[in-house]
Amino acid sequence: MGGTQKTHRHRRRGLLALLVAGTALISASGATMSLALFTDSASANANAFTTGTIHIGIVPAATILSAPAMMPGDTVNGSVVVSNTETAQRRYAISGAATNTDAKGLAAQITITIKTVDSSGPGPCGLFNGTVTLFTGAVPYVEGNLFGTFATHPNGGRALLSGANETLCFRATLPSTVVDPNLQGATTTMTFKFYAEQTANN
Repeated sequence: MGGTQKTHRHRRRGLLALLVAGTALISASGATMSLALFTDSASANANAFTTGTIHIGIVPAATILSAPAMMPGDTVNGSVVVSNTETAQRRYAISGAATNTDAKGLAAQITITIKTVDSSGPGPCGLFNGTVTLFTGAVPYVEGNLFGTFATHPNGGRALLSGANETLCFRATLPSTVVDPNLQGATTTMTFKFYAEQTANN
């Protein structure tokens, strides 16, 4: 009996050792299997950034109005096409200045009026009957706003989409009430500047 009990003890110890070893092997196998994962990655590598552009174009680029022998009561009409050939919508403003003042003060006597295109008629500005008047008054001797604000931002100006253009009608009038003989032979030159800025996020 004693020998049989010892044999059973040895068998139990052997089985216990095999179970412990098997459990360790399974645990080790499980650890190894958890690291053997299939992986993958993808890259979005075409994230390019290009800034938009703001540009204002005017035609004609130099002379909108001209009167070589203006008399009291005379009116001269002209027009300008304002274009946006760039990638972003923008707004624009116009300033004016009488750049060569003379002692006779002719610029202060001439009334400049800027309107949108004619509401009817054969051409854009022939009748000068546009429904929106953007400016009317004398052009100052020091650069000043005609419409919109040019000094910091062209706020309150006119918006123009990318690729769009519009025509503005200009008129210069020397009133018939001007009878000052000193104005005879007077000369002045006016400069109109067009300022533009983006409208996006602004």
